[in-house]
Amino acid sequence: MDRYGYPHELEYRREADGSRVHEYTELVDDMGFVLEHRSERYQGWTVRYGTACAHDYLSRKRARPGTFVVSVYRLFPGRRDHVVTIRVTWPPKKAKVHPSEKPRAGRR
Repeated sequence: MDRYGYPHELEYRREADGSRVHEYTELVDDMGFVLEHRSERYQGWTVRYGTACAHDYLSRKRARPGTFVVSVYRLFPGRRDHVVTIRVTWPPKKAKVHPSEKPRAGRR
């Protein structure tokens, strides 16, 4: 395990009238953003995981409907590194089953 844990900061900005207004900042100790190590899959994973984290947080905050730009940063002593920035519509549309979660033919 990392000596400092896995601290991350998620900044939530609401898009309104052509501008972005900061509404929330969430501090978490979460290793989920570092679970995917293959470079060809890393971006997709951070977008998917970041979206799930944003949906969870916005539901707990009972956020008003709208579009949010969510930036994720990994925190280190003396610096913060950008991980991913995503756009999230809240509340989300009904989720579709991700292709990786569909059972393959002949498997149960």
